[in-house]
Amino acid sequence: MKIKEEMKGDVVVIGLSGKVIGGPELVEVKDAFQKAVDQGHSKVLLDLGKVSWMDSSGLGVIVSGHTTLSRAGGALKILNATKKIHELFIITKLITIFDTYTDEQEALKSFGD
Repeated sequence: MKIKEEMKGDVVVIGLSGKVIGGPELVEVKDAFQKAVDQGHSKVLLDLGKVSWMDSSGLGVIVSGHTTLSRAGGALKILNATKKIHELFIITKLITIFDTYTDEQEALKSFGD
């Protein structure tokens, strides 16, 4: 799994690629959420367009990130969830927690000011 971070306005865009499964890389994802909050950025867009698979550990880290950002008064939104990942969100009922988008500009605008 690879992690790519970039700023788009006041939103941190975190792009993941590969398999999001248990292991030390998940700590890096969790740290990326915490780093955003520590640096005063509470709006995070998580791009999952290049994720080939995600297990329950991966889902857990995303839920943890959502909690971290919510407590900081911010939000975590999902961009480009693949069909497999979208189905995982539906099965686990996480689809009711996350705002999901397929268009980056629409997702960025959804954070408002």
